[in-house]
Amino acid sequence: MTRGRTNHLIIIAVVSIVGFLVGFGIAPRPVALQPLPVPDHISQVAYSGPLILTNVNQSVLGAETIDPVDFVNEINKAREQAGSPPLRLSTTLMRAANMRAQVIQKYQNFSHQDPHEGIELGTVLPKLNYHFTYATENIGMGGVSAPDFVNGFMHSTTHKANLLDPTLTDTGAAFVDGRYKQYYVNYAVQLFAIPGGREEYLGYKDHDRELYEAELAAVKAHLHPLVWAVGFIRRNPLYTGGYRTKLMKQKRILETVLTRMRESQPLNNADVALILEFNTLL
Repeated sequence: MTRGRTNHLIIIAVVSIVGFLVGFGIAPRPVALQPLPVPDHISQVAYSGPLILTNVNQSVLGAETIDPVDFVNEINKAREQAGSPPLRLSTTLMRAANMRAQVIQKYQNFSHQDPHEGIELGTVLPKLNYHFTYATENIGMGGVSAPDFVNGFMHSTTHKANLLDPTLTDTGAAFVDGRYKQYYVNYAVQLFAIPGGREEYLGYKDHDRELYEAELAAVKAHLHPLVWAVGFIRRNPLYTGGYRTKLMKQKRILETVLTRMRESQPLNNADVALILEFNTLL
């Protein structure tokens, strides 16, 4: 028997064995990869920057407590004059604003980010099961009354944009007083949101997650050693180092996006960029 014939028989035997393993589910059966669904939209969180009013050095110790409802009423007066619909008070956003105000005062951390307890706009709303398509936040410090805070926000371009934005529908506000460095001040937190359903908030449906899981399984099947061996023995031009590198990149993309989906986390711009990259690799 010639060497060429022997090699040919070996190849046939290997392919037959792999085919047998595939048939019995021991080795996966590769299927063609499909483009991933790209979200139509993703929920957005925006910040306007902290605002310190000019009278921050004026102590409010013992002053009258500011009513959040009065504050929102003052804002709605300004919105009416600007032709924007009034903001609706949301009990959930009121609770979230209070959580934000408390943690700001507790650590004297006048910032949209909270490195201490992780109570910030992008986390507090999901904690309270509030789904949104867009949310933003104004924070201020140093006002002595509801009109005073509204006036301060209205003289800041970014804060005023939130107050008068006609697309924003829901709001919640909270005020706490406490120390800030050598001062005793009022802190104000106002949240704004456009509410949405769970799927709008996440940027994907349960069916989409199932498609992503199936696609990951398909990529892993293409990377399976037995499948790769058959492709190599058959001299399939696809089974090259470059093809494997592409498959590994697609696998990493799917695992990254699925990590958020499995934890019911909303997709963000980085995730959308990865999804688009996956599709360009097909």
